[in-house]
Amino acid sequence: MKKTFFTFIFLISFSLLTAEDFFTDFLTIYNSYESQASAYLYTQKLLEYNADGQLVSETPAKSIVFDKYEVSRIEQKKEPLYFLSTPAGYWIKNNKLKQPMKISGNYKVMDIQMQDILRLDFENDFVIEQKTEETVLLKRANKKSTYSFIKIMQNQNDFIAEIYDNKMQKIKTIKYICSNLNGVKSFTTIQIYDEFIASGSHSDYITLTQQKTSVSKMLFNPIYINELIKILDTL
Repeated sequence: MKKTFFTFIFLISFSLLTAEDFFTDFLTIYNSYESQASAYLYTQKLLEYNADGQLVSETPAKSIVFDKYEVSRIEQKKEPLYFLSTPAGYWIKNNKLKQPMKISGNYKVMDIQMQDILRLDFENDFVIEQKTEETVLLKRANKKSTYSFIKIMQNQNDFIAEIYDNKMQKIKTIKYICSNLNGVKSFTTIQIYDEFIASGSHSDYITLTQQKTSVSKMLFNPIYINELIKILDTL
């Protein structure tokens, strides 16, 4: 009986360690874009596919990431859109807006929510609700993200995040696909499937290049967004 008890405890501990290991790996790869010491410029593109898997649009983008801060430019037909992400929230800016406007994470560009491409903060905006050997369930800890629950799973070398509402109804699946970027294992492709509408279409957010750049972290503030825009436009 005593041996059976300790075997049971070992199996539970092993299961939790396994879940912890793959989730730690996920966070390490996910955070590979961040550096507390330097800013990095990334060139990217947004691809939209219809239900038949045919490419219907391709939109260039670029971002500067510094620690937990990010500013992005996404090309539009009429004018570019600029987005700022900080631990305090998300902002949008274009030529029509005199001041940046704070937005929620579910603000959409084309069919992609900004919280999907401006990087979710899994460590600070969510808490671990449940662990198994194969999954980690996260629960929203504050109002920055609009996602109530996120279930993280590993799929061979890649990872899958299933997004749920507050009633645990699945609304979206995000696939994080790994490859090397400048010799660093990164999620260079993010595939987003909206299952709430269930149209069969999906979007890809692809990172193409990375290079170190010089930007003060102090500028990653809504009041300095015009300075950030000038820097981003010249890079």
